[in-house]
Amino acid sequence: MSQIVKLGMEHRKFAFDKDLPPAATIRSGDTVILETEDANCSLITKETDLWPEFKKIYETAGGCNPVTGPIYVEGAKEGDNLAVEIKRVVPGFARGGGYTSIQSGVGSLEDINGTIQKPLGAKTRILKIENDEIIYKLDNNEEYIKIPVAPFVGTIGVAPKYDRRASFYKGREWCGNVDCPDVKVGSTVLLPVHVEGALLSMGDVHGVQGDGEITGCALECQGIIEATVRLIPKEQSTYLTWPQVDSDEWIGVISIANRGRLTNAMANGYVELAKRMELEYGIPLCDGYMILNLAGKMRVGNGGSCVCRIDRKLLEKYRLK
Repeated sequence: MSQIVKLGMEHRKFAFDKDLPPAATIRSGDTVILETEDANCSLITKETDLWPEFKKIYETAGGCNPVTGPIYVEGAKEGDNLAVEIKRVVPGFARGGGYTSIQSGVGSLEDINGTIQKPLGAKTRILKIENDEIIYKLDNNEEYIKIPVAPFVGTIGVAPKYDRRASFYKGREWCGNVDCPDVKVGSTVLLPVHVEGALLSMGDVHGVQGDGEITGCALECQGIIEATVRLIPKEQSTYLTWPQVDSDEWIGVISIANRGRLTNAMANGYVELAKRMELEYGIPLCDGYMILNLAGKMRVGNGGSCVCRIDRKLLEKYRLK
């Protein structure tokens, strides 16, 4: 019989690491409910709190972009996969909202390296969530813009086989801080298992995020994540090279280009997706390539990550597995 396991924010960690002791142990089919801290560990709670440098976050909180866990999955061994079905994401459960910010010299539209202009000044917005809308007050008048809430899990991953990885990093081996809005309620993320128990961790809930997270800070919130975790034995797996994310409407691949161009992540994701179409649906690789050229879709995460996907309705009649 499946069980529900709850973990509070006191179990926050700042790494994906095979040597971390588990905060909880579950079996395949169990559900976890995790309280998660925001990316800056509650150092930003009012608009006079400006984004602190990493040094300050580490000195004050011990790290940044924490995840809750790790969770040991009984029976998980190298070569298996975890299927993590996202059932519920609650943003801002403790303070009724979150914050977004401009981090001086950081972001897609400004860069302290290779520019002759002065960086924008740091700026913080504390935003409330009311009736499933984010209330944003403009600077120059009393008007408000209301943005629909679209919560998702920003960071999800497992322990890498060898090296410890900080929770604000992302990579093919463990997934991590991809900030992909498709990791939301109704989606299932497929992750590789490298070590006994897998050691799953999640965190970094966002209330909403535009494609690219262009300032480097979405609506950052404390949050609650509810997910059901299933173990997929190696012999039953369709996993290839990159983490996968599927919903009832589409199948997708999470692709990452650390210190690279988004076009590289896009290319890797579509190659993987074409291979999935061949493996799972029997569609020849070149046909898959051309079908994706006509019908593939891409959602950008935090600039170095993306989800490449295709609608299931185009494929389902050909499913092999």
